[in-house]
Amino acid sequence: MTIMTSCGDQWQLQRYPKIANDPLQAWEAADELLHQCMVERNDQAPLLVNDQWGALLMPLAHQQVASVSDSYVSHCAWLANLEANQLTSQLQRITPLDPLPTMTDVVYLKLPKSLSLLEFQLAKLAAELPPQTPLFAAAKSKLLTPSVRALFERYCETVEFSLIQRKCRVVSATLKSVPYAANAFISQWQLPEYQLQLTHHAGVFARNQLDIGARFLLAHLPPAGAAQVIDLGCGNGVLGLRYAQLSPNSRVHFVDESYLTIASVSENIATNLPNSSLYTVAVDDCLTAQASHSADLILCNPPFHQEHVITEHIAQQMFRDSKRVLRKNGELWVVANRHLPYYHSLKRLFRTVKTVAQNNKFMIYQARG
Repeated sequence: MTIMTSCGDQWQLQRYPKIANDPLQAWEAADELLHQCMVERNDQAPLLVNDQWGALLMPLAHQQVASVSDSYVSHCAWLANLEANQLTSQLQRITPLDPLPTMTDVVYLKLPKSLSLLEFQLAKLAAELPPQTPLFAAAKSKLLTPSVRALFERYCETVEFSLIQRKCRVVSATLKSVPYAANAFISQWQLPEYQLQLTHHAGVFARNQLDIGARFLLAHLPPAGAAQVIDLGCGNGVLGLRYAQLSPNSRVHFVDESYLTIASVSENIATNLPNSSLYTVAVDDCLTAQASHSADLILCNPPFHQEHVITEHIAQQMFRDSKRVLRKNGELWVVANRHLPYYHSLKRLFRTVKTVAQNNKFMIYQARG
């Protein structure tokens, strides 16, 4: 289903990148509840937060609208869906660490999965926008936990929760004026067995401790010596950082779709690696922007969640992109939960797929050719 009908209008809306016979819809009831709020108001400069595929943007495209998201893929989706609906827009695309538009007169927010990211976003809104700016947030009712409610009370006034409609609620509030300390939303921890100190912005994967899948791959990394290496879906960058320690002449490229993740990795490179000229970072949709036949080794701990949705399509795209980007005899090393059917996916793409190591939770695959 790709036609979203809401409040008397309709738009073509698809997830990004477009997938044939995609079973997942690009909007949900929470988006439609926020549409009802928009119709009842006459705002001139709305700010959208966490609009994943553009469902909130479509009815506001004709206005001086700004949209902020940590996801580079979401930024791509906004542009693709504007084009699909032949909408011209003065959309201002914003990344999480950018200043917010001071002329904002209302905020429409979709609840992110990460509690730390939600607090960071609410704190930034309360610090940078005028007090009493209206805020409307929507999510499935089950996600509005006591911890989430407490965050809205901390950074907002006159907080009200709507009745449940289609399993969702709308939070209506006005922003307080709360001083903002950016460092309060940055966490650090050390990995002494690998002499690494890791910094994490809000919402970054494995923000509080080492992911157990990454720990397993760290114990079974490929041999040193690969000239061009990519840490794909890098998270805090621990796989690429450790390989760089073991192979100091390798050039390592860290790629992720999260702006806050890439900001974290940049700090981790500066902290842990002496020759920073060998290392580069980029936000990307998997390896879309990476040149073909440009890498000798790709390390990957692929996600199987996209916000609240469980999905394998990101991993599948990572595997296809890796096949294109690897040079002859280049290798893709993947760590994955045992229950995920990645061996067969890799076998369809690569000449040889070998199980390097396994335990009761994870498999490590080496794919070549």
